[in-house]
Amino acid sequence: MNRTDELTDRLIDGTLTDAEALELHDLLASDAGARSRHLALVRLELVLRGLRTEFDLAGPTVAKIESDRVERTTRAVMAELAHRPAPGQRRSTRRVRVWAALAALAAALLVAVWFGQRAPDAPRLPDDPPRAAPDFARLTSVSGSVAVVGPAGETAARQNQSFAPDQTLRTVGEDSVAVVEFPDRTRIEIHPESIVRFGPESTGELTRKLFLIQGRITAVTEGGRLVVGAGATEVKASRGSFALWSAGPGSARVESTAGDVQVSHGAPAEPVLLGPGHAAYARDEQTPMRIDARWRIDSEPRARLDFQALDVGFNLDGEVWAVSAKQWARWTPGTPDPGRTLFPPKVFNDGLAAWLTPDRRAVALCRIDDREERIVVRELPSGAERGQIPVRVNDPRVLCVGPDASWVATAGEQKPFNRRIRVWDVRTGAERFSREVNDSVACLAALPDGRGLAVGVSDLGGGANNAVAIFDAVTGDRLVELPTRRKFITSLTTTSDNRRLAAGFNGAVQIWDVPNRKLLRTLDGFERGVTRVAFSPRGDILAAGTSDGQVWIWASATGRRTQVIDTGTRAVRSLAFSADGKLLVTATNKAPVAVWEVAPEPANDPNT
Repeated sequence: MNRTDELTDRLIDGTLTDAEALELHDLLASDAGARSRHLALVRLELVLRGLRTEFDLAGPTVAKIESDRVERTTRAVMAELAHRPAPGQRRSTRRVRVWAALAALAAALLVAVWFGQRAPDAPRLPDDPPRAAPDFARLTSVSGSVAVVGPAGETAARQNQSFAPDQTLRTVGEDSVAVVEFPDRTRIEIHPESIVRFGPESTGELTRKLFLIQGRITAVTEGGRLVVGAGATEVKASRGSFALWSAGPGSARVESTAGDVQVSHGAPAEPVLLGPGHAAYARDEQTPMRIDARWRIDSEPRARLDFQALDVGFNLDGEVWAVSAKQWARWTPGTPDPGRTLFPPKVFNDGLAAWLTPDRRAVALCRIDDREERIVVRELPSGAERGQIPVRVNDPRVLCVGPDASWVATAGEQKPFNRRIRVWDVRTGAERFSREVNDSVACLAALPDGRGLAVGVSDLGGGANNAVAIFDAVTGDRLVELPTRRKFITSLTTTSDNRRLAAGFNGAVQIWDVPNRKLLRTLDGFERGVTRVAFSPRGDILAAGTSDGQVWIWASATGRRTQVIDTGTRAVRSLAFSADGKLLVTATNKAPVAVWEVAPEPANDPNT
């Protein structure tokens, strides 16, 4: 590992010192090769954390990043931050400048990619922004890290500040949300990890315009006409409410929850009128828009438990078991909160990962604090310690526990590029074996029979070599390889009989026949990275949780989509079906555990 990789790892882990931050800044400024490796590591980390991106960060795009646009952006941000401390932060001035430069590089990347790949017929932003209108809009609510970007540079957003039509809003981080309100009471909520550019105020008819560059918004219109552009899709509304997702130029998804919404697909297309509960998806100018009213769209669960869980599951009696790294709850949906059981000895954080075994009899916990870096395997419900693994894992997708909790598999504690898989014996804490793979390990899954380990192997350079490899968890022999040929495998699961495997990606799920090494079908039509996938006990239903808090449900035999569950705006960490497949339990980042009713597949469908 060279010095750039080492410093980048510390930056990602949050352990970079002031002196090391300055050293990393100097290395990136002086060495093009170091910049390239740094970008590759940061890109991998973004994918592993479930952040949606389909930007091509190689070749021409990197050239754009190194162009004068980056230099101008960096200078503008640095000039602004040189005269004021970062909002809500207590850092030294030197460290603020280094972090500002890195943040500016990331912002310039998004801008460069958007300008370089924008669809030809997408609405173009004016070269000379008009003079700001003082009553154009107002930020009524700001939480988390929200930035306002204008001609003069980037500043931190503040509640109740006026907003001009030539400015851009960025919400940075999964806890960041901004609410913009217009004088006619039209309201826009900008969700986490989103970029929205506000267009000019039209003359004559009262119209509010904006362009969703990336992310998700929800809108409520109460008078004036609202026009939102996202890639090749334009949404118009004068009443009601809707949600719009965009993964970047050329793709969008819109759902109307109340009132009427018009969706235009490119300049020549006729507008499509959406009523409540309808949905449309457009990828580019050549793809016809699909209107699908068959989905059941749910946003209200059957029951909630106020517990921030890292993993959840049902037992055979219909109880929900929810765990974090320091405590667990055993709850029957619809009954009062049962309280928490703390694992001994008491700790002050919830760690990064907790994985229940399928039978809910054991849990593997990854705890990291100032005193210990280890995986602890415990019996349930007693909480007694079964064994310890002396290793640190930074991401829950690169940790899994065998069905009988006799072994634990890890990756990600060795960098760069997480190419080493290690399987540990829980009873002794010793390493059974380790294996090197050709490319980066993005996720792991234990096969239900306990003898197999599925590994998602992703090539950072493209995707043609991406595959799911299955290893023997006892001997380490490589048994099966399934060539996915898609970028960044983000999650894996199998049916209880080991015959079918589901692999999640950014905006797609593949279902494989494992014994015959055959791809059965690809499910797509959504715009976020898949963070968790799960089959129902019978294998007839497949659920995929995404980084924007949605769960998409399909009949696995037909590939027919039956339901969309909107858990909120936070990434789905865990999901599991009840024994009869009629209920689904979800855990999302920093939000309550929720139980949902699963919609059955329609018996007769004229559209199939």
